Amino acid sequence: MSDDMADRQATPPPVLLVDDMSKTFVGQRALDRVDIDVRPAEVHAIIGHNGSGKSTLIKILAGYHLPDPGSGAVVVGGDPLRPGDPDASRRAGLRFIHQELGLVDSLTVLENLRLGGEYETGALGQIRWRRERRRSRELLARVGLSVHPEIVVSELSPVQRTQLAVARALQDDGARVVFFDEPTANLPGSEVERLFDVIRRLTADGVGVAYVSHRLEELPVIADRISVLRDGRITGTGPASEFSRERLVELIVGSSRPAVADVDVDVEAPSGPEAADAGPVATLGFENVAAGELVDATLSVRGGEIVGLAGLAGSGVHDLAAMLLGKLERRAGRVLVDGEPMERIDPHQLMLRHIAVLPSSRALKSIPTLTVRENLTLPDLRPLWRGGRLRRREEVAVATELIERFGVRPADPERPLAELSGGNQQKVCVAKWLRTGPRFLVLDEPTQGVDVGGKQEILGLVRAAAEGGLAVLVCSSDLEDLELVCTRVLVVRRGAIGAELTGSDITREAISTECYRD
Repeated sequence: MSDDMADRQATPPPVLLVDDMSKTFVGQRALDRVDIDVRPAEVHAIIGHNGSGKSTLIKILAGYHLPDPGSGAVVVGGDPLRPGDPDASRRAGLRFIHQELGLVDSLTVLENLRLGGEYETGALGQIRWRRERRRSRELLARVGLSVHPEIVVSELSPVQRTQLAVARALQDDGARVVFFDEPTANLPGSEVERLFDVIRRLTADGVGVAYVSHRLEELPVIADRISVLRDGRITGTGPASEFSRERLVELIVGSSRPAVADVDVDVEAPSGPEAADAGPVATLGFENVAAGELVDATLSVRGGEIVGLAGLAGSGVHDLAAMLLGKLERRAGRVLVDGEPMERIDPHQLMLRHIAVLPSSRALKSIPTLTVRENLTLPDLRPLWRGGRLRRREEVAVATELIERFGVRPADPERPLAELSGGNQQKVCVAKWLRTGPRFLVLDEPTQGVDVGGKQEILGLVRAAAEGGLAVLVCSSDLEDLELVCTRVLVVRRGAIGAELTGSDITREAISTECYRD
C-alpha cells in the first residue's frame, strides 16, 4: 500500500462539510465561495480579522442567515442540512458556544441548564429535584466542572461559566460539531488551559470542534488544522504544524492595500501632524487606566482630531467606553479633562464635563419603542421645559431641525425609532448627543450593523464633529472605519497601548499587523 493511500485511509471523512458557500449583504460580499470541513475528534481553527467572514459563516450554519441563492451546500454526518433553520442545525448535531454565553447570572446552574427546556416531573406534576440535581452533576462532570447545581451562576469564574455553557449545549447527547467563538477572549491566562481540557474531552469523545480565535499563540497548543479567512475567502488551510506565526499573519492581513471606495465621505478629514496641532493639547486624557481587560492604558485626544482604538477581542479595546458608561469599574488610573482629573465618573459628571459616550449596544443607545422626536430630545429636556410643562411645539421644532440636519429618513419625528433602518437609528443616536453640545465624543462601534450607505453618512458626521473642534475617540473593530476617518490609531495589546499609527501609515494592513504583533 502506498503512503498516499495509507494517509487517505487514516483520515476520517468530515463530519461537517461546507461547499462553495457565498453570502452577500447590501453592497458587501461577506463570504465568497468558501469551502471548509471539520473532521471527527479534531480541532479545526478558523481565524481571520474582524470582517473576514467568520461570524457570517457561523450564523449561516446556526440557521440565522441564509446563503446566497444557489450557493452553499452543507452536509453534516453525510446528510444535507437545509440552511436557514436553527432547529434543523441543532437536530443535525451542530452546537454553538458564543462569546456572549447567554447565561442568566441570577439563576442557578441547574436552572440555566434547563433554561428553555422541561423539568422531569412526577405523576402529580411536581419537579423531581433529586433526579434533576443528579442529571446536572452528570452533565457538569462531562466537561470537568465540579460545582453544586444550585449555586448561582454569578458566583462562577469565567472559565466555569464557559464550561456550563458547553454542558448546556451537550445535554441532549446529539452533538457532532461544537463551534467555539472567541472562547478565551474574556478568560485570564491561568484559566485558558482549563478550557482546553474541556475541548480535549470533546474530541476524545469523537466530537469535532471548530475553534474561532484571534489569539495565534493558542493555535499550536489546541489546533489540529487551521483555515484562514480574509475578505470572505479562504486564503490558506492545512495542518497547524505547517503554519508559522509569520505565515498566519501574512494570510490574515494580505500584502496589498484593500480598496476603500465602498465608503466615500464628502467631508475632508484632518490628517497628519498639522491636524493634531489644530486643537488644545490633552483635552481628554486617560492616565494608567486599569478597567476590565485594560491594565495600563495611557492616551489623550485633542480637540479637532479623531483617535481610533483598535485591538483583538479580549485586548481591552472597548473597555474605556464601558468604564465611562459605568459598566466597568476603574481599578486604577485617572481620567483627565483639560488636565484636571475626574474624581467620579457617572452620567451627571459626564454631562458637566461635556463628554458624550455612544455605546456599542443599541439597547443602551436609544429606546426603540419611543418616537424619533422623543429619542432626540431625551438627553436634555431642560431647554424645552417651562412653567412645569414640556413645550411640545418647541420639542417638535428641535427634532425636525435635527432630522433635517443629520439626514434622518424617513423625516418623520413621530415615527417609532424601531421602524427606522439601522443606519438611521444610528444617526439619531449621534444627533441626540451632538445636540447636547459636547466637547468630547467617545464612540464604541459607531457603524456596527449599518449598511454601506449608512456607514458613509455616519463617518461623515464623525468627521464633521472633529472639524467643529470636538475631540473624538473611536473604539472600533472595523478597520476600514479607522483607516477612513482617523488622525491617529492606537493599537491595544494585552491591556495597554502597544502601537501608534499616524497619517499615511493608517491602513488596514498596518493596523491588523500591529494587532497581531507579539
